[in-house]
Amino acid sequence: MSALIEFDEVCKYYQMGDTTVKAADHISMKIEKGEFVAIVGQSGSGKSTCMNIIGCLDVPTQGTYLLNGRDVGKMNRNELAAIRNEMLGFIFQQYNLLPKLNLMENVEVPLVYAGVSRAERHKRAKEVLEKVGLGDKLKNKPNQLSGGQQQRVSIARALVRNPPVILADEPTGALDSHTGREVLGMLQELHNEGHTVVLITHDNSIAVQAERIIRLEDGRVVYDGDSHAPEAVVQPTLLPEQESQTEEAQA
Repeated sequence: MSALIEFDEVCKYYQMGDTTVKAADHISMKIEKGEFVAIVGQSGSGKSTCMNIIGCLDVPTQGTYLLNGRDVGKMNRNELAAIRNEMLGFIFQQYNLLPKLNLMENVEVPLVYAGVSRAERHKRAKEVLEKVGLGDKLKNKPNQLSGGQQQRVSIARALVRNPPVILADEPTGALDSHTGREVLGMLQELHNEGHTVVLITHDNSIAVQAERIIRLEDGRVVYDGDSHAPEAVVQPTLLPEQESQTEEAQA
């Protein structure tokens, strides 16, 4: 049986003038159902490219991406939209809420696309907003909420179709540390409930909240393993100058 998320030699190349940029360079990885995985890397490491491919927002230049056994690279735009709506719940750094809609209406958006009836949409949206502690603010607009509350709305929206995969892109990036910890706690709860959680971050202190870290540099996987192993945080390939200075000092 195949993994829920499987990259086999996935490459993504972009043409920048006369230069070919390798945003993803022969990445292979498997994420099983129910895992909590952090994909970590600095800006330009390829983590956003991986997120876009996992989220069916983009397709590989070469290699294969299977989502629940289905080859995403062979899908047309409508098929990609359908599998996104069915399989994936997105949580973004900037919340991506619609300012003119109240919380209920924001959370109902994926259900509208899915053709769910009005009564069922209301019922499900109310349930997930209550779950994230906003049951008393159903009619509020996003601008009446704090950043942490807005991120809870985006978590509710991600949950409303009960997707197997939660894809969280720098979900604490716009939040203070206390609120960020609350949001990470909610991701842990979702994982405990059986969701597969994929967290995209540049921050080691956030990545270690996951069970497993996949670290990227220059579009390649340089570490894939236990988030609490010492080598999960050490980044020797990023520190050549410091190492050479240390060697000189010791000489």
